[in-house]
Amino acid sequence: MSETSEIGVLYTEHSALTAMTPVLSLWSYETCVRGRNRRSVTLTADGSREYWLERSDPLLNTILPGTCVSLIVNFGDDWAVGRSLATREVMPRACVVGPWTHPGVLRLGRSVRALGAVVPTTLTPGIFGVSASELTDHIVPLRDLWTRGDVEMFTEALSSVEIRRCPLVLKDALIARIGQPDTHETVEQMALRLISLRGGRVSINGIARSHGVSRQQFARRFCAAAGLPPKLFARITRFQKLVRVLLSSDVSQWVSMSPALGFYDQAHMINEFRAFTGSPPTVFFRPHDGDIDPSTIQLRRRPSEWLCRATPAAEIPPKLTSA
Repeated sequence: MSETSEIGVLYTEHSALTAMTPVLSLWSYETCVRGRNRRSVTLTADGSREYWLERSDPLLNTILPGTCVSLIVNFGDDWAVGRSLATREVMPRACVVGPWTHPGVLRLGRSVRALGAVVPTTLTPGIFGVSASELTDHIVPLRDLWTRGDVEMFTEALSSVEIRRCPLVLKDALIARIGQPDTHETVEQMALRLISLRGGRVSINGIARSHGVSRQQFARRFCAAAGLPPKLFARITRFQKLVRVLLSSDVSQWVSMSPALGFYDQAHMINEFRAFTGSPPTVFFRPHDGDIDPSTIQLRRRPSEWLCRATPAAEIPPKLTSA
């Protein structure tokens, strides 16, 4: 990440809390002043990973396609989301985001304090009382899925503890609603697991044939469980893996990555990335609302590390000092 400002958002992935649970991810967002010694990525004593993000970071300003279901609880200023800046709407304070198939614009409030959980679509009926297909490309207020009493009890339990303990409370609340899982794995559940494990590199026809069902029958059952057709699910899964790889790789390495990630060539990889984000990687990963100095855009380092133009002294806002 670049070092152009001192105030940003601390994103924490609470990995230890999800171990041996059906919850895929637990995370929290918090407005944070960057101290002089804080690194961009920090591994904490409890096994969590902290990522310090500038407000201009594209990952704070975009909703990307995904295959899972997320529960988000916002205790800070309002967030707004939409397909464009002109179509943004305020997100509910507590909401459920279904599987997502297109890029969206996200704007966080000035004061950020939020947390969330990501669960597989197969758990959606047990936790939220609806199928994943009913949530696809929708942001639904939690009050529309749970009773008023359950929502109030849930939000009060979260608001009564500090942000660091909130993920534990959130995890316990979700697991309590899951109940006793069914140990029998259906064809569609196996396919979901296999596609995710292999990063989208599977043959849909091969899976259907190996289980003695037609492609059409398999597609119907899969879509009911995942909220997405199997081919689109595989494409988004592959795209998600691509994003993770690009974030951790030097730009000069991107050209050689396409075959290992399941793309025919570099052009195929860039076209798929553009289809799911609206722009090629070297444009998407630039800091949003930043004035990039063209002389720093080179085939090296990560785009988020490209330097912005120097700001005239009269335009530099007063800096906050860390405690």
